[in-house]
Amino acid sequence: MAFTPATFRRATIAVAGTAVALGALPVAAAATPAPVSHAQVSSTKADRAKLKRKGARERANRARASLVRVALNQKGERYVSGASGPNRFDCSGFTMYVYKKATGKYLPHFSGAQMRKAKRVGRKHLKPGDLMFFGPGGSQHVSMYIGKGKMIHATNPRSGVRIDSINMGYYKARYAGAGRIIQG
Repeated sequence: MAFTPATFRRATIAVAGTAVALGALPVAAAATPAPVSHAQVSSTKADRAKLKRKGARERANRARASLVRVALNQKGERYVSGASGPNRFDCSGFTMYVYKKATGKYLPHFSGAQMRKAKRVGRKHLKPGDLMFFGPGGSQHVSMYIGKGKMIHATNPRSGVRIDSINMGYYKARYAGAGRIIQG
């Protein structure tokens, strides 16, 4: 490093209460930041977007786990037409209750309306918490997918809230589609 007169400063120190001048000491010049390329800015934006997507996926996974946990806690509860919890349910009242309790999201108390509110997903792409609909336009029944080919739902007055295979003949024959409320 070459020293120019501009790179020297006078320094003074105190010795036993008396100021003593040391003379001119070299001072390193401030480093100028390297220019930021467009690729670096884009990379930074891409990194931020990637982190944002990762955060959204993690929040969605926590919400899905909460949905399954709340739904499983209702297993064995009674089926009562028009009921929406906390210990008696019809099918749409059950999914409405589970979503409200687990995520704070409101679903209407009718399976067809819940189907219209959900984003359609293919049967092969189901994730826990997705809703499955049965009958014309999803108007006859709704259940919630809990993973590993299983669904939980409020079935009828004899069975109440229970877990069944999504491939069970009765429901497979009446399957109208699936929908996702929790995105990410």
